Amino acid sequence: MQHAQGSAAATDYSAAATDYSAAPASAAPSQALARPESVSTNTYSTAGEGAVWQQAAAPATSWVPERIDHAAYEQLPRIEVLPATLSSIDLLSDIAASRRAQLRANHGVRGALNKVGFKLGLSPAEQRAEDRRSRIRRQLTTTYQIAVVSVKGGVGRTTTAATLGSTFASLRPDRVVAIDANPDFGDLATRTSRHPYGLTLRDLAQAPNLDAFSAVQSFTSINNDDLAVIASPWTTEANEALSGREYATAVEVLRRHYNLLLVDCGTGVLDSATATVLQTSDAVVVVTPATVGGVTGAVATINWLGAHGLQHLIAKSIVSIVHHQPAKPTVDVAAIEKLFATAQRPTCVMPYDEHLAEGGEIDLRLLDKDTGLAFEELAAWLSDSFPGYLSGDAGDRGGRR
Repeated sequence: MQHAQGSAAATDYSAAATDYSAAPASAAPSQALARPESVSTNTYSTAGEGAVWQQAAAPATSWVPERIDHAAYEQLPRIEVLPATLSSIDLLSDIAASRRAQLRANHGVRGALNKVGFKLGLSPAEQRAEDRRSRIRRQLTTTYQIAVVSVKGGVGRTTTAATLGSTFASLRPDRVVAIDANPDFGDLATRTSRHPYGLTLRDLAQAPNLDAFSAVQSFTSINNDDLAVIASPWTTEANEALSGREYATAVEVLRRHYNLLLVDCGTGVLDSATATVLQTSDAVVVVTPATVGGVTGAVATINWLGAHGLQHLIAKSIVSIVHHQPAKPTVDVAAIEKLFATAQRPTCVMPYDEHLAEGGEIDLRLLDKDTGLAFEELAAWLSDSFPGYLSGDAGDRGGRR
């Protein structure tokens, strides 16, 4: 009796499975998408001692979705948003706003008129200032070192180095550092900013673990114009002058963290530190007063550079003629400029400035207008010689190490 009931149940279940596998293709879309690839059927077997259920897999039913007939769409005509004649680059470049925004004058007559409602652009002087500062901000692709030298003391070498470094730091977005490499009596810190703990270039050369910029910056002081300054190790208790080896060790660390280096050299070009500075520099500023003795020393400095294989510094050298008195100098400055012009070397005249003559810390905001302009011109001329991508002079040359 049980055997007959089991056979009937198996027959009914197989028939139901067969009806399911033969379901019409017009089923609901949700059911067609959920259709399995294979349908399994259960059968009841009585072989052996007991009855067991067996599962048999039905042959897989292939299901391929309908594909889009692209041929029907390719026959349609192509619609262009804009004709090719209207989308040319030459035509689009001629389209501009009817009223472009422009910089407006803030000084002079134009600036005064703009304050009462006019909209006048930059004056020629303001446009020259924008171009000059754009030259100063020229991108550096490698570390660049500028040496400020003079074979005579008291001519304004340190003042020039401090003011020039502050000019670069105030206008450039990268890192600028001024280094006092005078082995005798360096006072660059007195013209810029003193270190709160008295750390010097020698301390930097002897310090370990200088991979991080914060560690290197701790040896510098920062002035009002964001110029980093490293003081000279000279003190009244010092028994040994700064050596070229110490300078080379310290500047090797600085080159990894700063883009522009300005070095205030000593008066003796034959000492170890100054010789190392000149060998590792890319450009030089020769400082001279508007006197016969000062000009003689400047000419001797340039001749010494040429005699010791430093022609690359002569090619990128500029002579800074400094006025130390408000009165007109006894020497004809035009004649001095003509003298260096015969050697194809440019000159830059620095007018007398009361703030610089004070001898204290230098603040660019306190300079006369003509003095600030002169130092910007000096910085712009030096920036024109910066290596860049277009000149093909990329890579850290590091002077003539």
